[in-house]
Amino acid sequence: MKLIRCLCASIFILLSCKQQPRIEFLQQNSVSLAQPRVIANKTFIDSFVTIQAYLKVKDVAIHYTSNGEVPSLNSEKYTQPIKVSNPGIYKFRAFHNNWKPSEVTEIELFKKGISAEAILWHTKASEKYIGQGSQTLINQTKATLNFTDNQWVGFDSVAVATVMFKEKTFIKLVTISYLNDVSSWIFPPESIEVVVNNDKKIKSLIPLKEGVDKKNETLNVPIETEVFSLKIQVNNLQSIPEWHEGKGQKAWLFMDEFIFN
Repeated sequence: MKLIRCLCASIFILLSCKQQPRIEFLQQNSVSLAQPRVIANKTFIDSFVTIQAYLKVKDVAIHYTSNGEVPSLNSEKYTQPIKVSNPGIYKFRAFHNNWKPSEVTEIELFKKGISAEAILWHTKASEKYIGQGSQTLINQTKATLNFTDNQWVGFDSVAVATVMFKEKTFIKLVTISYLNDVSSWIFPPESIEVVVNNDKKIKSLIPLKEGVDKKNETLNVPIETEVFSLKIQVNNLQSIPEWHEGKGQKAWLFMDEFIFN
């Protein structure tokens, strides 16, 4: 009888073990690192700009590029704040032996442009998004990706302004900087028209891309002449495309800077 009780107990233990759910542990190298935080002391370069990158993870390595390529372990390693004097897009990525590489954090730096003397607006921004006032687009200050940042000027229709210079100045190009945030109904401009010295008209169309991530984008309009005034007309998208929930309606247009070089 004692033997039978022992056999029954053993069978019960074996069955109980089989019924326990199998626990699977998540492997560290299947999870990506967080993106490094990247800060520049300014975004317009006159002599140089200092960039700092952070990620508070032990034994993490941050690598960066300035040539547009995605950083790899073969890219320049970030070890201390870097001083840069060349405009462009700087990309940073974190690496660790136990984790997948992070997504890329990028920051765009611009050459400090020629200062405009004044700007005369022919249209009005939305009362909710007036930025820092009439001078916002020529104050040589960039906005963050948050559309509530007061360096953005928001329009629900066409934006038209005349920019004047103190004296006749050779302008190679004008850079229009705008926000692409389709989830907030903020789209790139449909087109840009620039009238040089009340005479020469230059028009640029902007092809629309589907599903672009939130991004501060730019478009360069070549001028290549001496200028005393530029009338700039930025046309908002008049009909949101079919793939968006706001299809058929007007899109918002947000700009943070006109840059003249």
